[in-house]
Amino acid sequence: IALKYIATFLIQYGFGVGLYGLYTLSSSLINLVASVLNLGLDDAMVRYTAIYRSKHRLASLQALTIFCTALAGIAGIIGAGLLLFYTPALATLWSELKHHGQVAPNAVSQTIPLLQIMAPIVPLLCMQAIWFGGLRGFKAFKWRTITMSVIQPLVQIILLIFVLRYFRSISSVALVMLISTTVTAILNLYFLFRQVEAVATAEPRQYESREWLSFASFNFLTTIIDTVLDSIDTILLAAFGLPNSQLGEYGAAIRLSSFIALPILTLNNIFAPMIAELHSKGEKEKLESMFKVVTKWSITFSLPICLVTTVFSPYLLGVAGIGYVAAWPLVIGLAAGSMLNACTGSVGYMLLMTGYQRLSFVNSMVAVVTNIVLGIILTPHFGAMGTAISTGLAIAVMNLMRLLQVRLLLKMHPYRWDIIKPIGAGLLSALPTGGLLFLLSHIKSSFMIGHALISFQLLLIPVFLAGYAGLLVLFKASPEDEIVLKALRKKLRRGTGNNKNGKKKHMAPA
Repeated sequence: IALKYIATFLIQYGFGVGLYGLYTLSSSLINLVASVLNLGLDDAMVRYTAIYRSKHRLASLQALTIFCTALAGIAGIIGAGLLLFYTPALATLWSELKHHGQVAPNAVSQTIPLLQIMAPIVPLLCMQAIWFGGLRGFKAFKWRTITMSVIQPLVQIILLIFVLRYFRSISSVALVMLISTTVTAILNLYFLFRQVEAVATAEPRQYESREWLSFASFNFLTTIIDTVLDSIDTILLAAFGLPNSQLGEYGAAIRLSSFIALPILTLNNIFAPMIAELHSKGEKEKLESMFKVVTKWSITFSLPICLVTTVFSPYLLGVAGIGYVAAWPLVIGLAAGSMLNACTGSVGYMLLMTGYQRLSFVNSMVAVVTNIVLGIILTPHFGAMGTAISTGLAIAVMNLMRLLQVRLLLKMHPYRWDIIKPIGAGLLSALPTGGLLFLLSHIKSSFMIGHALISFQLLLIPVFLAGYAGLLVLFKASPEDEIVLKALRKKLRRGTGNNKNGKKKHMAPA
């Protein structure tokens, strides 16, 4: 988390609000195209890799990997070609929207090279999503963590420091993103190849293309809708002609509030293949127990991040530059939606990995319609804040629908009485922190370094976190938590042993 934030901070601090807004818009478009063109095969890889491993259908597993990689790669190459061809038209259209029908040559000249350099990222991201899905199905979580949370941000930081020292060009930042994505894609292919090679057999590969495509088709539609939901806020801001500075502020607010979702994303990476495996074996009681524990952990880890990002948002934003401080209300609006997402646990994957991909599509469609309608109503009147509110409400609607459907269809819910422990710890540790913040507000407690605003209030963050952690220890873990923790440690140790001892261990019963 820290390394990713440092990489983002270097861009924000080095290029200012305006150019960072331009970069945010371009990267959102690249991610939008790549997310759509993996064709929904990433989650197909997660589901079927987990099922085939548990049932020792190794020939099908090999075929699945080749099929999904080839299809996503071809789609990504086509998407990159179309993006390169239409880049001038897209840049001109955005400039016209922003300047109310008048083309701004400067905006076009800055946007075109950004998109052209970043276009090759599209096929890399498409195939990388497939390889991520395979690693998740193998429960090889550590390799994904190493590549995405350590190697990629480290490469970005090193190259960004070089760029800021010698070039200071926003186009050079796009090149940095391309290089770092290439490195991580190659590494993830290597790690997945090791996993597949360890279980490879001489049997003829069994291509169950119809079943894979049937699952992927609805997941593909869901992915399109989810990607639109992720990108619609930035698109709305651009469509209503908000200046680059507001785009930059909104991008900074998104980056800060996105930390709240990291625990549930991490837990989903671990839990998603378990859902598919346990559901295919009919182990409903164990699945429900895991579902509740994962939700509790999601709340436990997300709540302190949410409180830190909202309470300290002006001071955290000021570190990247005083121009970002005005985005603090946006952080609060976006954080509300992210926290509700964390509080409903893995409801989305519970539907998807148990075969209810059609409902996943419907839920995402309702969320997009809600976001667009509210965005069109609120953005012209309230600017970026209106977009943040519409996005938060759309996420809330989608997750509440998922929660109800899991209850009705799977006869499960994600809550236990002991979720009051992290909630109580959060509230109790926030009270003294709030009092200290109030006292510091009456004295001069900040200074400038360049255009960055450094506040002494930031020193209260470890105080808050220490209080929160201390209260959790005082409240103690429940017996269910201890059981699942032991089971997870056993699985992770087994996975490490599998990697070390090769094929024979991989074929042992899970």
